[in-house]
Amino acid sequence: MRRRRRKADPYVPTTSMGDIAFLLIIFFMVCSNFAKEASQKLKPPKAADLQKIQESSISVSIDEQGLIYIQGANVPDEQAIEYGVEALIKDRATEQGRTVMFKCDKSVPREVFEPVIEAISKAGGIIAAMGDPLKENDK
Repeated sequence: MRRRRRKADPYVPTTSMGDIAFLLIIFFMVCSNFAKEASQKLKPPKAADLQKIQESSISVSIDEQGLIYIQGANVPDEQAIEYGVEALIKDRATEQGRTVMFKCDKSVPREVFEPVIEAISKAGGIIAAMGDPLKENDK
């Protein structure tokens, strides 16, 4: 009588699985941050006297519905912005490192954006407000 042999389980090399997993995680994290920033459509206010500044890695924005975002993530109130900005600039000593890009839709009322600006200042951030240049036909 013949005995049945057990089939050997196929060997799957798992040596580089960890490397592949971490590379995929990093790839999706990088892509998701770009998607968050790009998803916010803002119409910044127009101003006559604007200066070009270097883009900052810290951003706070308010969309047309009055929702507040820090680094693309929605935050509930000004206190969360203060703590968030404080944590982001904690280890940054230079003025460039403490600069916070403030982006605000032009339809947002003063009562909404003033407390946000105050929270950024309390956290130690240097505010760089974003705007569009005023053209001759806009006056």
